[in-house]
Amino acid sequence: MKVLFFSMALGIGLALWGAEPRAEVDQLMAASELAGEQIYSILH
Repeated sequence: MKVLFFSMALGIGLALWGAEPRAEVDQLMAASELAGEQIYSILH
């Protein structure tokens, strides 16, 4: 659960820091969510 939370926070941070167009924000969020799920499945 911590990993998923961290990945979402990271995705939001990256989106706010670097992405201007809305599509890029959505893409970053999707990528961070996917990465979080992969890390979560590896750890559990």
